[in-house]
Amino acid sequence: MDTYRITCSQTKRSQALAHVHIYWDLQNVHLTQKQAELLVAFAKSKGRLDCFKAYYNSQKRNQLLAKNNVEYLGCQGVDVRSKDKNSVDKALTFDWIKGVYIKPSPEIMILVSGDRDFAPLVSLMLNVGKKIIVFAQRSSESKKLIKLVGDDNFHYVDELPSLFAGNTQDKADKISA
Repeated sequence: MDTYRITCSQTKRSQALAHVHIYWDLQNVHLTQKQAELLVAFAKSKGRLDCFKAYYNSQKRNQLLAKNNVEYLGCQGVDVRSKDKNSVDKALTFDWIKGVYIKPSPEIMILVSGDRDFAPLVSLMLNVGKKIIVFAQRSSESKKLIKLVGDDNFHYVDELPSLFAGNTQDKADKISA
């Protein structure tokens, strides 16, 4: 009987996991392979990672290599070969809005970009009840993005090791309790 209760509660917990999407602007934020792994681990600590997309321009060799280095994590590369200004931002924005309308719709959306051009999109998503978490490179962060999501939901990519370490320690503490 105790086994049955544990199984039922585990099933309810797994059904209640938040759906998480990651949208990464490779032109704006460079992640090492380890940072990308930690980003995925961070996202999975928040819920079920349903979507992980990285937007890049394959005509830029460094962006193509960065995308190739994280494909094993389940990252889907979106090649935006246009030379138009903000073409990557536009593709990311379009996919992000489209992602809200899929079923199940994500409750948590992670933006890996400090670009202020995303402020209207973040504002819109917050207004429809989405939790937004932003990761940015130091010195490329938008004050407006920080203000929109708040200090608790804004992080620098170099903080990923300590953020994930904190999550695993919190889980370990809960398990031992």
